Amino acid sequence: MTRDRRDGRQRKATARPGRDAPPRETPRAAQPVPAVGSRRGHPGAPSGARAGELERSAGPPGRSRAIPWSLVGALAILPLLWASRSPTLGLPVADDYVFLSRLAFERPLDFFGPMGAAYYWRPVSRQLYYLLVGPWLLRAPWVATLLAVLLLLGLYAVLYRLARRGFSPPLSAAIACFPLLSEPARVLLAWPSASQHLLGALFAALAVERAAAGGLFLSGLAALLALLSNEAAFLVLPALPLIGWFRARSRREVMRWGAVAFIVGALWAVGYAVARTRGAGLPGGAEGAAPWTSFVAVLVQALVSQLGYEGLTTILGPVLVPLSGVLVALGLAVSFRRASRRQIVRAAPALLGGLVWFVAGVVPLVFVLPDWNAWRTTVASLGLAFALTGWLGLAEPALAGMLVMFRLVVLLLAVPAPAVVENAVPGTASSFSLARIVRLQRIVESTRRALMAGAPTLPRGGIVRYWQMPLLAEVGFNGNRAPQVWYRDSTLTLRFYGGDAGMRERSDAVVEIEAKRPWPAVLIRPEAMRCYREAFRANTEGRTRAADSLLAAAWEAQPEDAPRFFSNLAQNRAQLAWKMNEYARADSLNRLSFQLSGESAPYWATAARLALLQGDLALARSAVRRCLALNPRDPTGRELAQRLGEAAPPLPR
Repeated sequence: MTRDRRDGRQRKATARPGRDAPPRETPRAAQPVPAVGSRRGHPGAPSGARAGELERSAGPPGRSRAIPWSLVGALAILPLLWASRSPTLGLPVADDYVFLSRLAFERPLDFFGPMGAAYYWRPVSRQLYYLLVGPWLLRAPWVATLLAVLLLLGLYAVLYRLARRGFSPPLSAAIACFPLLSEPARVLLAWPSASQHLLGALFAALAVERAAAGGLFLSGLAALLALLSNEAAFLVLPALPLIGWFRARSRREVMRWGAVAFIVGALWAVGYAVARTRGAGLPGGAEGAAPWTSFVAVLVQALVSQLGYEGLTTILGPVLVPLSGVLVALGLAVSFRRASRRQIVRAAPALLGGLVWFVAGVVPLVFVLPDWNAWRTTVASLGLAFALTGWLGLAEPALAGMLVMFRLVVLLLAVPAPAVVENAVPGTASSFSLARIVRLQRIVESTRRALMAGAPTLPRGGIVRYWQMPLLAEVGFNGNRAPQVWYRDSTLTLRFYGGDAGMRERSDAVVEIEAKRPWPAVLIRPEAMRCYREAFRANTEGRTRAADSLLAAAWEAQPEDAPRFFSNLAQNRAQLAWKMNEYARADSLNRLSFQLSGESAPYWATAARLALLQGDLALARSAVRRCLALNPRDPTGRELAQRLGEAAPPLPR
């Protein structure tokens, strides 16, 4: 044996493990695999579920190990909460009172019925949801908001797990953040009824995630819960067998998952057939065949809503819209690089599947036009999260980060919830935008508070009247249902006071809802209403002086500031002063009524009388014209128009 050979054996015997020993070849299957979207991608790397499993077992390299990407959703919810800030979050309004009414008066609940609504059978997001949160909505509405926050965080967690099967941790977090940084998500936090779309999205995402993991039973159960929450989740049915094919490339797997989808769809269809016999149904849809331009318009509007432009002011919109176009153009430019193209092609099933999911989920909304609401795109937006964010992240990881930051900025710049109630309805594309919902919540909740404080009990068959109501606010009460739920009395009705009709008919409580206030409702005190009614009776009996005194007493009996009621008292006292030939006092009271609530037909009629008394024919004619423009039926205005030779407008039918 030579000396070199003896020295070699000696070195081998004394080699220290891990330091002096020659490196052993690592089996290829155990090597860490770069994630799809990582800049370390190579042509030989496995893709799809296998790549995701290997990467999770090996752990992401570099900084990704130090950042808990799965918990980013807890941070992403914070800007959404800030953009949705309002003391009205979770308060019931509009459709909520349909479901609360059924919860209060229908025992037991019919799980095959529409829960009192005109359309749809959604027993999970209606019957079960309101059984859970309904008892809390009036006394602790924050419970509904807390539940919405938890559901959104759950949606993030499910989307992150799903994205991690083919994308890097940072890109998966960007994808999962997509629903939390959307402007329509503000409504999901603010309005309990929006849970119908949030629950549908959560269970649909869970069904797809479990299918990607091979969980046959849990995926089918989640798919059924999604359909029972919202019909928009029908997208999961064709998705299940497709996922089975991409997982195993096996016809047997396609048959298994197709059978699950068929069973889920059949159960849902049978349940819907039963529900239709109990009042559930689908909207009638647009009249005639919808032109292709309508489908394009719906897709564009959905993109506009999901990118946040619908919540921006008209000033910010034109400034920020081009930036998204620049972002897309950059994505297209870098997509043709060799490394980017390879990763995009590898992830094509997820990207194209997300795009098809989005388009297929949005296009049916054309059949409910012109009733557009951005939050109806919640389920469909899950596909856009993968298609848009995933594509940009694979083309260049920085672009996905830019998209997240862009949508974050747009969300934070969105018009906040109104702090006061305006008489005019906010001009938004969605029929029930955040601004409109918060406006209704302030009106309805302040009415409830005023009634509960001043009239905690009402007789059976009672009538609640409103003296003044902002434009298109009645929908917030959902007919008579809101007061019926408040008092647990299905015989109560809500009506307009109606002038002389309100004087002659029964009124058990009267509220005034005045704009320009955060909480606009004020209860007209019973003593004030009693004096007001007696004044009306005294005036019809010719006791003018007594009527004037009673109106003054009504003013004193109303401690809260009720400008419309006070303006009406001042206007009626001005007319009584005219009858008593106290023209200076009539003019003073008439001006006071204008200061309290602005112009009205009676104000201009009294102003025309005073101008005619002073011989100012031009002012009298101008006042008469304005009076009849506000109310063509005003008797004093029509009488003065005849005396002045003015042509009175025709009476409306």
